[in-house]
Amino acid sequence: MRAPKRCAPSSKTSWRVCVAPPAFAASLRNLFALRFAGCAPHHNTALPAMTPASPLSKATDMASKDDKNQPVPPRPRKKKPEGEASAQGVKPDEKVEVIRAPKPPTAPNAPKKDAPKSEAPAAQKEAAKKEEPNAGMKFGDTSATMDDFAAMFEGHEAAAPSRQRFDMGDQVEGTVISVGSSHIFVQIGANQEGVADRAAYEDEEGNVTLEPGQTYSFYVLGFKGGIQLGKELGAGRQGMAAVETAHDTGLPISGRVTGTNKGGFEVDLSGVEAFCPISQIELGFTEEPDAHVGQTYQFKVQEVRDGGRTVVVSRRALLEAQQKEAREETLKTLEVGQVLDGVITRVADFGAFVDIGGIEGLVHVSELSHTFFDHPTDLVKVGQEVKVEVLSLEEPVGDKPIRIGLSMKATEQDPWLEVNEKFAVGTRVLGRVVRLAPFGAFVELTPGVEGLVHVSQMSWERHVANPADVVSVGEEVSVEVQDIDLLRRRIGLSMKTAEGDPWANITERFAIGLEVTGHVAKVEDFGAFIELGGGITALLPRSEMNLASESTPHRQFTAGQEVKARVLNIEPDRRRMALSLKDAETIAEQADPSKAAPTSYKDDSLSSGGSMGTLGDLLKARKKD
Repeated sequence: MRAPKRCAPSSKTSWRVCVAPPAFAASLRNLFALRFAGCAPHHNTALPAMTPASPLSKATDMASKDDKNQPVPPRPRKKKPEGEASAQGVKPDEKVEVIRAPKPPTAPNAPKKDAPKSEAPAAQKEAAKKEEPNAGMKFGDTSATMDDFAAMFEGHEAAAPSRQRFDMGDQVEGTVISVGSSHIFVQIGANQEGVADRAAYEDEEGNVTLEPGQTYSFYVLGFKGGIQLGKELGAGRQGMAAVETAHDTGLPISGRVTGTNKGGFEVDLSGVEAFCPISQIELGFTEEPDAHVGQTYQFKVQEVRDGGRTVVVSRRALLEAQQKEAREETLKTLEVGQVLDGVITRVADFGAFVDIGGIEGLVHVSELSHTFFDHPTDLVKVGQEVKVEVLSLEEPVGDKPIRIGLSMKATEQDPWLEVNEKFAVGTRVLGRVVRLAPFGAFVELTPGVEGLVHVSQMSWERHVANPADVVSVGEEVSVEVQDIDLLRRRIGLSMKTAEGDPWANITERFAIGLEVTGHVAKVEDFGAFIELGGGITALLPRSEMNLASESTPHRQFTAGQEVKARVLNIEPDRRRMALSLKDAETIAEQADPSKAAPTSYKDDSLSSGGSMGTLGDLLKARKKD
């Protein structure tokens, strides 16, 4: 039986107009049929007219679309005392009696109903109603009211599972249900599931980093075929939707730097071209822009204009936010003496700046290393990970930020603690020349330990005026330890003693009358100094030059000239040797005691009588002249 479109309600009945979802259309249709099944047309009474906007009219019009073409039956007329107002003027406190149609006839062959059972207690009836809200409402039950309908509808609505609404870009927590060959299934609500791309959560070896049963954070990427999830916006989908969502929500989006242009970088945001100013690609000054090309970073969408044709992004904004958060955490626990891991951010002539967790500290050039270096760039470079120790903390004053003094050297073992174990006076070692000074050369014996070779200890062969004439930076030399001062961290070295004293076996190397070849090192009025090599320099006296009467040593000899001479005399104790240009026979006669050969240098120019004298006497006499 179809329900009539109108039926007079009771004055105590509370009408509700509910707009049900399409899934409940059938339930609503049956419900109204249940409610109005017993309302048959009454031919002898006239029903009061109802306004078109009455609640009952709305509810019954929504109950069944099939009744639009059915004729409207006459409405039952209310019973009222004479002289009272019509139905339109019924007061709220007055009772309105509804004349209901008789019950439908029973079929002749219908089974007889069982005898009525004893009524259960009221408490049991109430419990049964709670457990089964619609148990008391049966088809054709004329006692059902709209309150019963409302209770039934609310119970149905409460029993229906609730579903949460998500928007693209939302960050949600979800529990991994299972991991498939290409997708990861995630539960993100009481009865909702999402799907994530497996490839986005695989490591370099292809292993999935998510474990079933564990809860992780995801981003809602879309709703095609279900709720699409991912670890970041832009992953797994392309187009302006991701860019606009990232711009509206402020969430980061993944992008790849594809090239450089005037003033910045070209960035690919999953198919959307964007521009990143050069000042927004990193925290500091960008010295090598090409180093960022090909890199994939997280960006913040700062501006979307012209319908998406102009998109401006910034990486620096995200880095600053991360730095601020890390800075606050670092300052909570920072103290002097603490050893931290850091990253070199800048290198200057006076030291290196190190990021120790959102905040920078300075490693002075004197605290970089125990080893010698010309410039900080010889030891460290930007991006290098280092270990530092906090030396000092200066509280901020005014606009000046906190100043943190760091040391890399303090984290290394002091090499001077092992100097006495490795070196002793008289030890000969091989070292490397690390730098030169006007007074000598510094030689590195072991990393962090250096010694000084004074110019006077560089060579036996000549007087050294400039250390660069003897050694060069980077050259390996043999030195002998002469002195160790641990308090002042100084070690005295000698290259001369390491080579050995050339005068120790001079008589074995040179004999009287032996012809030798050398080069003129210096020319004086009294003679010429000849370098014979191996640290030996001999004097060729003027008297042994066979000069003409008006000739002088300067006229006959020049510096660097090769000279052939013979050994005239050797004095090992005084480290002196005399040469002569005379022939071997003459020299032999001078050396023969029987022929009163001179035992020292002779200068005929001093006296015509041929008086003898030493080389020292000869030099003194020349100075007096």
